[in-house]
Amino acid sequence: MCSEYKKREEKYLSLDAKINMAKIVIKDAMDNFTHPAVVWSAGKDSTVVLDLVRKVAREEKLTVPPAILIDHGQHYDETYKMVKDISTEWGFKLIYARNEDFLSKINDNKVNVDDLNEDNHEELKKINFDFNKNYIEYSLETLEGNHLLKTAPFNNVIRKYRFDSLYTGVRWDENEARSNEVFISERTDPSHVRVQPVITFKEKDIWKYMYDNKLPIHPLYYKGYRSIDGKYDSTRTSDKPAWEQDLENTAERAGRAQDKENMMDELRKFGYM
Repeated sequence: MCSEYKKREEKYLSLDAKINMAKIVIKDAMDNFTHPAVVWSAGKDSTVVLDLVRKVAREEKLTVPPAILIDHGQHYDETYKMVKDISTEWGFKLIYARNEDFLSKINDNKVNVDDLNEDNHEELKKINFDFNKNYIEYSLETLEGNHLLKTAPFNNVIRKYRFDSLYTGVRWDENEARSNEVFISERTDPSHVRVQPVITFKEKDIWKYMYDNKLPIHPLYYKGYRSIDGKYDSTRTSDKPAWEQDLENTAERAGRAQDKENMMDELRKFGYM
């Protein structure tokens, strides 16, 4: 995140107001779209969204939508355990979005391009990949790695299950590339909408909601991580638990691979969160 980026925020809204707005957005989406899913990583933001969606679904006497975990193969063991345990305890379907072709062909942390199937070659063409390269690193820090491991399988799941609406934990203040998002945002290829009910929440709002509602917390947040994804591109930012750190004056995603953060705009063109 560049130093001159000014975080977008609704500074005069109380957390109660933001929660009420979030529930209104969710209910409106449930009224207008019929095949929803929650994009869930076991992280704090998506867990808050999942809880809000569960509450609105119960109030409206609707089935809780399934959750999608974008499984790039590099999640922490704690993440895999948490999604399995909570989906069982809370009683919703969990769908794993995985690029099995890519993941089955990793050798010495690389994949030979020629070994990938036609679908993956087509995905590489979308991002103007240089096919003179003989291999792709098993990494979330490159455009091609991130696209094949996250965006492509995610889009395939949307197509397979014909989801028309996806609830996500995107927030304005998390990354500059997300600061222009709106509550309900249309996407194409595949066609669906992104429903972003906590977009006005700040990091401290998320933690207050987590504690007020006694939601399960990923163990790595206790160890000083503030933003969690792959175990090779996430690091802790302090010895203090996430909620005890300086949330207002330090970058939330400083513990994430910055090469990926810097190409966020490019990644989002192809469907990245």
